[in-house]
Order: sequence, then C-alpha cells, then structure tokens
Amino acid sequence: MKTIELVRNFSTLAAAAAMITGCASDNYKNSASTAATLNQSAGLITKDNTLIDESLADLNDLVANPYPDLRIQFDRFNHAVDRLGASARDVASKAGEMKSQGANYFARWDKESAQIQNEDIRNRSEIRRNEVAAHFGRISQQYDEAKTAFEPLMSDLRDVQKYLSTDLTSSGLAAIKDTSAKATRDAVPVKESLEKLADEFKSLSVSMSPTTASR
Repeated sequence: MKTIELVRNFSTLAAAAAMITGCASDNYKNSASTAATLNQSAGLITKDNTLIDESLADLNDLVANPYPDLRIQFDRFNHAVDRLGASARDVASKAGEMKSQGANYFARWDKESAQIQNEDIRNRSEIRRNEVAAHFGRISQQYDEAKTAFEPLMSDLRDVQKYLSTDLTSSGLAAIKDTSAKATRDAVPVKESLEKLADEFKSLSVSMSPTTASR
C-alpha cells in the first residue's frame, strides 16, 4: 500500500511540475522544414526559367533554321517542353507542401504564444509571428500570380507540340510561326516574375531557418 501511495504522490508532483514548467516546444522543426521546402522550390523555379529558355530556343531554331530532317529538331523541342511540364508540376507540388507546412507552423506558434506568461515576450512573439505570416502570405499570393501567368505560355507550347506531332512539315512550321513569336514575347514577363519569386522564396527561407551562415 505504501508503494502504491508513493507512486501516486510522485505522479501528482510530476503533473504539477509539468504544469508549472511547461514543455519545451519543437516548433522550430516545422520552421526548418518549411524553410527547406521554400529553398527547394526556389531551385525548381530557377530550373523552370532555364527550361523555358531551352524550349523556346529549340522551337525558334526549328521554325527559323529547319534541318532537312525536321524530326531531329522537333525531338529536342519535344523533350524540353516535357521537362518543363514535369518541373512545373514539381513546383506546384512543393508549393502545396510549403503552404501546408506553413499553416501548421503558424498554428503551433499561436498555441505556444498563448502559453507564454511574460506579457512583453508574448507581445513580441505575436508581432514577430504576424511579420513572418504576412511575408509568407505575400509569397503565396506571388506564387499563385506567377502560376497564372505561366499557364498560358505552357499551354501554347503544348499546343505547338501537339500540332507539330501531326503536321511536322514546312507548311506546319509556317502555320505556327506567329505562335512561336508570341510565346517568345510572352515569356519575358513570365520569366521576370519567376525570377523575383525565386528570390523571395530564398529570402523567406533564410528568415525562417534555424541555421545561420558560417562566419
């Protein structure tokens, strides 16, 4: 009986101690995961820009300097567009992951902040939380806008791909010449938007990371 009573007393004391001291939060791990996803997304967006250049270069070469055998150039263009499409899907997947991780991170931050007893620290935590959340929200919106701008360009490249897969002839090239020129023009603001987005992703990644640059 004495043993049972001692165990009960110990459990009661442990529970009381936990209420007083609280438990250390590991929400920084969520921050680290989100930062890593942001950085990975930035790399994929930069890759998208490179693949846009490759796709358009291959298309313009096909239209302006056709080989005797058009299949050689079309295969290069085809491959570049397929890689661009796959990379864009990877970016979309990472963006979804980033938003999910961010939502979990800020929810945990709110919960932890509410448990801070020191009013000054709690207020500073809330201010900092709102700053980071606002930056995160702006970047999420920028991604959605960049995605909306990218989609028509990708659609045109896919349409050219589909058309030439059926009519890979001199007449077929003449038919898509204007579309090729338009895609080249449209790509300029799209690439600028993606470049800015990649820089923003990197910046937020650094600000959310628990690691610092080596000195």
